[in-house]
Amino acid sequence: MSNKILFKGWRKTLMATACVACSSQAAYAVDGISLAGTGVKAAGMGGVSIAFPQDATVAADNPAGMALVGNRVDFGVQVLEPLTDFQYGSASNTLHTGRLYAIPDGGMNWQIDPRVTFGVSIFGVGVGTNYGRAALPVAGAGPAKSSLQTVITAPTVTYELARGNYVGVSLAAAMERFSANGVIVPGAGGGLLALPSHGVSTAFGYGLRLGYIGQVAPKLTLGASFASMIRMGKLNGYSNDLLAAGDGRIDIGEQYGAGLAYKVTPSLTLAADWLHMEFANTIIGSADAFGWKNQNFVRAGLSWRESEKLTLRAGFSVGNHPIDSSVVGRNLLSPMPVSSSISCGATYRLGGGNEISGAFDYGFPVTVSGSGASAGFVDRTKTEVIGVSLGHRF
Repeated sequence: MSNKILFKGWRKTLMATACVACSSQAAYAVDGISLAGTGVKAAGMGGVSIAFPQDATVAADNPAGMALVGNRVDFGVQVLEPLTDFQYGSASNTLHTGRLYAIPDGGMNWQIDPRVTFGVSIFGVGVGTNYGRAALPVAGAGPAKSSLQTVITAPTVTYELARGNYVGVSLAAAMERFSANGVIVPGAGGGLLALPSHGVSTAFGYGLRLGYIGQVAPKLTLGASFASMIRMGKLNGYSNDLLAAGDGRIDIGEQYGAGLAYKVTPSLTLAADWLHMEFANTIIGSADAFGWKNQNFVRAGLSWRESEKLTLRAGFSVGNHPIDSSVVGRNLLSPMPVSSSISCGATYRLGGGNEISGAFDYGFPVTVSGSGASAGFVDRTKTEVIGVSLGHRF
């Protein structure tokens, strides 16, 4: 197949083959641009956390939840393996990536007085691909790969408005590091041109997060949260070519959600969240770039305290897919999210306030076949995530 036929009508498609980055919610493209859950305990319940806080990472989902986790410190890591086969233009040109990515998170929280807490949640989000070779045999095109890592630090204060009802506020300070290599675009003469890599570029930004959590009935807790857009700085070098459509910025879109938790028995709790992720006002959702749709997720899970030592968890997350068939070709270096997953997890209390938790999340395989300008592109992806964390009450 000639270049003239293969690339007819692909100008926007090729201009957007860069890595879409991360959000302030746990990322690496399982639920949208996030992991299913921030914190290993939440991950074992499908990500549920807005009305059911379990550790000091909860400010990532609902700052008010820090009011209920007590004095504690947590540290964890989730290891993601996204397995992707990307048919790029024709069945004879299929690229594969399947590397491991480690995403850390943690936090500390203190009860300052009976009505006030102060804590800090720290969580990492990001995406990456590495196909090991050039996407097409174009002069100067290096191996197709990308990486964006974002670290969010969220100092958080909560206040008890009335008995059992709390509000929380966090400052979300973000640092992101971005790199892309092997990007191919249409040249001025109608041929193909490899864009230069500008190495690793760094940007900073900040936003605000608000939350509420309250016990509205003896067995029922409700929660709600809102995270503003994080406006990031320009990524030097890439702002002149690859990310020019977004003024050189990969902003983190706003998100908001609500949740409930119902204590069926003293040992068994059922919980669910609804979460909205916004991409429309960022380069991720731009019609001139990656073209992602906004997403809505339903997450549900259960927590069963089997004994004084052991708690078991299970859950699922289901959402609409953000990538239409018409924009598949633009997302070669943007890992395809799976959008639906199931998970399980457990915590074992070691004594002395110490505990260890684990979780496993399986993202159901998804295939998106291109149409229109993306005809000939097919992306097949599935994910697996294993997490472990340590916690200490003091």
